[in-house]
Amino acid sequence: MDLNSLVIYLTDFYYRHTIVAIGLAVVLLLLACFRPKALLKTAGILLAFAVAVYFFTLAMDMAGSGRAQKKEMIQTVD
Repeated sequence: MDLNSLVIYLTDFYYRHTIVAIGLAVVLLLLACFRPKALLKTAGILLAFAVAVYFFTLAMDMAGSGRAQKKEMIQTVD
């Protein structure tokens, strides 16, 4: 997953669900104004979760490519 696909996904979500996206932005703005500590704590937890998911998918992709190369090496030897 790269940053470009994430931006495309978010803009696509905005264009398909404009009212919901604006509502979420207003809620985040209100949380930032009235409860910044809770917002930062939640954002930190979500960021940590996103990083963990990213590294997990990165490890799965590397393992998959390693298995594919191993299978190719085995088949070329025979």
